[in-house]
Amino acid sequence: MGDGPAEKQVLLMKLLHEFETAPDFGETYIADATSAPQRWIARIGALLARAGFEHKIAFRSCRQTTVQYWKVSREPFRQLLLAAAEEIKLELELDGHEDIGQVYGSQQQYDFLRDLKEIILGAQSEVFVVDPYFDGQAFETFLGPIGGSCSIRVLCSRYSNDVAGHAKAFEAQYGVKPDLRKSRDLHDRLVIIDGTDCWIVGGSIKDAGKKPTYLVPLQPHIAPTKIAIYDGLWQQATPA
Repeated sequence: MGDGPAEKQVLLMKLLHEFETAPDFGETYIADATSAPQRWIARIGALLARAGFEHKIAFRSCRQTTVQYWKVSREPFRQLLLAAAEEIKLELELDGHEDIGQVYGSQQQYDFLRDLKEIILGAQSEVFVVDPYFDGQAFETFLGPIGGSCSIRVLCSRYSNDVAGHAKAFEAQYGVKPDLRKSRDLHDRLVIIDGTDCWIVGGSIKDAGKKPTYLVPLQPHIAPTKIAIYDGLWQQATPA
């Protein structure tokens, strides 16, 4: 994950979500890796590592005492989450990016392009774009810079043939084949990063800020449902 305001806003949301939904640890140590407490610990460890080296070290120190102090270890973990969240919140406030997401007026093409590219380039494994009006130029602008660093899925409609041409040229250069499908059952415009982070775009990505629009991340407790819906539509869609 990058360190731009978009990534920080998503990380902040996830830290606060885990803080608020911490499971009950119970009276005795639970070693089962599939248990709710152990899964939660694994998740927050990954998040705190992304929050910074000092948070990663603090988590490791706390983790080493969980067996001996299991009954009370839940709260120290939550304190680590809150400390990291407050630090990120302060950074965003000082930079003038405390509001989650961004609204763009007409003719703010550069701001929209910069922010969406930042989100997409932060992907580690996959970018999944859902947009009925996604076209070849949008593919070149937003997905071209990825190169062969991760897989690409595009679910579109009207301009699928145009996108297919760009995808073919992309594959010829990078040796990675973007997966392209088309469906008439699309309404939302989404950018899904690594199967977990879901951003909603107010208008078609191809218009790139020429018209008023917005770019907003879904809350962690909502995103999985939205992603599952469009994974289902993807399975039903026609290869393009």
